[in-house]
Amino acid sequence: MMKKNSTKGYVILGIIFALISIIAFVVPTMKTATFWIAYVFTAIAIVAQIVIWKNALGKEDTLKSKFLGLPVVHVGVVYLVVQIVAFAVFAAVPELPIWSAIVACAAILGFSVIFMIAGEAGRGEIERVEAKVQKKVFFIKELQADVELLIDREADAEIKTALQQLAEKIRFSDPMSNNTLAEIENKIAAKVSELKTESDKMAIIHELNLLLVERNKKCKILK
Repeated sequence: MMKKNSTKGYVILGIIFALISIIAFVVPTMKTATFWIAYVFTAIAIVAQIVIWKNALGKEDTLKSKFLGLPVVHVGVVYLVVQIVAFAVFAAVPELPIWSAIVACAAILGFSVIFMIAGEAGRGEIERVEAKVQKKVFFIKELQADVELLIDREADAEIKTALQQLAEKIRFSDPMSNNTLAEIENKIAAKVSELKTESDKMAIIHELNLLLVERNKKCKILK
């Protein structure tokens, strides 16, 4: 699907370039240096779209990654539109000085690059923070999954109820982990492992409840 969309995009760019070229060379205007400078910058803007699309949408296969790349694509499209407008002006008024075409087109390109770099930096920061958050919430998610597996395997009704209450407490625990909580979280993980082998499960569940309360209180202090 992505390859088909890319092909359609390249076809659209090709059509845009063909239309601009046809109009530019069919309309009887003087082909001065100003015209050619604006024309070259417009061609660069069109080719740049391919690079921008590949960089913004082709890095990852995930939909979220592609969505985060859309602001960069938007800047690229705006850059192309503004450059086409600038070319139309210089093609219509070829008497304008050469320096005006160089300055205007270079400014359009320069500011566009700045905005795209800023957009890409923002995307990278969002992905970095998201990865950090996922890593921090992994402990609670894994813990809950382990306890839920124990519930499914437990035959004793009383222990099963206690495990369900423990799973509920874990579910409503603060999901964000922290390096400072490593010691107590290691204790909790060890106690959950003991539940798989020890016979006195009620005592271990009681200890886990106390450890979870302690962990959640420390989470509040760390915020």
